[in-house]
Amino acid sequence: MLKKYLSVLVIAACSTVATAADSPFYVGAQISATELKESEAGNSASFDFTTLSALAGYHFTPYIAAEVRLGTGVKGESYRELDYSEKLSVEMQSMLLLKGTVPVTDIISLYGVAGYASTKFKYQERATGFSFSDTETLDGLAWGIGAGVKITPRLTATLEYLQLPDEKFSDGPYNYKLKTNNLTLGLNYQF
Repeated sequence: MLKKYLSVLVIAACSTVATAADSPFYVGAQISATELKESEAGNSASFDFTTLSALAGYHFTPYIAAEVRLGTGVKGESYRELDYSEKLSVEMQSMLLLKGTVPVTDIISLYGVAGYASTKFKYQERATGFSFSDTETLDGLAWGIGAGVKITPRLTATLEYLQLPDEKFSDGPYNYKLKTNNLTLGLNYQF
């Protein structure tokens, strides 16, 4: 009788392990070089940031997945002279993306992503007796391409270019255009 129970337990444990190995869920971490380009009447300026993100994904099929990404800036642009300082940073970055993957070999795959993204930039200006801060959020359609390389059956390194939402606006007689993008290195773990 005891052998029957042990046999059932071993079979149940093995089937649980097999199910866990085929889990459609994955998580990851990314570091991105985020660029903000501002242009107005032929003049342009570029600002560079470093963003760290965490992601969670779900494979509907081996070729189609959905991802949620949340990130924050860890390095921004700053300027200081005597008692005056300016700082521009990424306060938050969030995305909901659909991902289509095409395997090239057993370990290399190419993919495309598209979906909704939002990046919130924060500007701060300080001097003696003066302080000002403002935020600007660029949100909308994001799309990009990337490549993945399997390090182990569960661990994949990724390299990705993502075109983030643009924005056009006017301030008096001036017309501005803001463009953002990410160049990202990532590591994903498949459950």
